Amino acid sequence: MRRSLALISAVCLLAVAGCTTGSADSDGPAETVEELTEQGLTGLALLHRGFEGGDPEVDQVLVFHDPETGQPVHRIALPEGAVDPMAPDLPVHSQFSEDWQYFVYAATEPSAIHIATLTDPEDATAPEGEETEEGESPAAISYQPVDAISASPEEVLSQPVVHGERLWFVSDNTQDGQPPQVMSVPLDAPGGTPNQEGTLALGENQRPSDWALTPDGSLHIRNSVPTTQLNGAAGESLVVRQTDGSVVNATLNVGGTQWQSFGGGLVWGEGTAVLGPDPALPDQAQAGAYLVAVDGQTHTATRLLEDSDGPVLQYAPAPERDAVLLQTEQNWFRVDLEEGEVTETTELFPRFHDASMDGYPLVVRWAQEAPEDADASPSDEASEGS
Repeated sequence: MRRSLALISAVCLLAVAGCTTGSADSDGPAETVEELTEQGLTGLALLHRGFEGGDPEVDQVLVFHDPETGQPVHRIALPEGAVDPMAPDLPVHSQFSEDWQYFVYAATEPSAIHIATLTDPEDATAPEGEETEEGESPAAISYQPVDAISASPEEVLSQPVVHGERLWFVSDNTQDGQPPQVMSVPLDAPGGTPNQEGTLALGENQRPSDWALTPDGSLHIRNSVPTTQLNGAAGESLVVRQTDGSVVNATLNVGGTQWQSFGGGLVWGEGTAVLGPDPALPDQAQAGAYLVAVDGQTHTATRLLEDSDGPVLQYAPAPERDAVLLQTEQNWFRVDLEEGEVTETTELFPRFHDASMDGYPLVVRWAQEAPEDADASPSDEASEGS
């Protein structure tokens, strides 16, 4: 492992100081959504709960960090309380549209799914309790709620997911005794009659199944997908659940240690998955992670960051899946890949801190500029059930 990149000020990294809603280049910060979109929202996007030491429920901010130095480049405030301030393993990567124009979130009192969009400062509403001078508007671009799907009586709406041009969510009528339903509506017209996409089969203790969308938009309902066991020549065994070629859930047993897919992690696609130590077996926890790839009845398992400071806690693959950013308890790393094999590993910068229970921001996405000659946009991101 090499440490090839110079670290910037630790104070700036830990506090995310000096970050703006615009570019860090000589053009200066963007003042409108149009300017921000033209500059491009790229980098390692992390959702901070308790930004700069603030309240984890009130001060929720999407921050784009330079993926080589960790330097904050853009920051965009979210609606207050949009994300659970303390829950771990939240699939926040699925709550933003690919072009970053939309952010969706669930509310509980009353139950509803809210749709927020990037909003110019003059069109934004100041957060509750924050005063501005008369005629003044909030000074920065932010996500502001513009529409909502309201629950009917006895209905609970949850788990919003954006994929392409549609908004997916779970509808559960708490009085009819039936399993929850996965529904979808057009993202730009959520008030219409939703499509019923699937039923979340009930499992142990009548708990509804976890679910996910694969990169191509196929619905994966964990309890409805059979497992496949693949045994390796070295004695390791891999158990997977797949939908349309995407490994969504996986458990690897190797050398007496169990590794499994990350709860709430992004679905890699193409038969590949990143596995971390089983959180239910902390005594077995080892450093790093595994990258597994399934091809028919065979598989490969590649160890990542075996010599790092601890287990991988979260990850963000490059859109082309030729590299992945990995966070441990102490640092962020980059692993370059070629046909599933590690070609280079680089320690990048210290991990960031926020005021959530875990103490670090949630990974959303590693966003890169699309190649100029690209005929299609990168794969849509998808959510992974635990």
